[in-house]
Amino acid sequence: MKKIIGIAASIAAVAGLAACGGDDGGSGNVDRDTLIAMFTEDGDMPQDVAECMADATIASLDAEDMKLIMADKDPSAEGEAAFMEAIQPCLEMDMGS
Repeated sequence: MKKIIGIAASIAAVAGLAACGGDDGGSGNVDRDTLIAMFTEDGDMPQDVAECMADATIASLDAEDMKLIMADKDPSAEGEAAFMEAIQPCLEMDMGS
């Protein structure tokens, strides 16, 4: 659970960075390489898991949820559920399953 909270914090930080670079704040403006760098910066997440997490983040959060995150708010319940479902295979990779 602690790791998931850290991942969510990383997503919020990345969303804040994305706000500097795009017009509409949609997930299409999130740079995949920036997400990967954020996920791997503490050295605890393998590169392949970080890539999976970046792809899952981009695929699961719509523009409205990204706007909420960039405003330092929680995503919609649907967005959070979609994100948690999307990252499940990544978490399983990280656990060695």
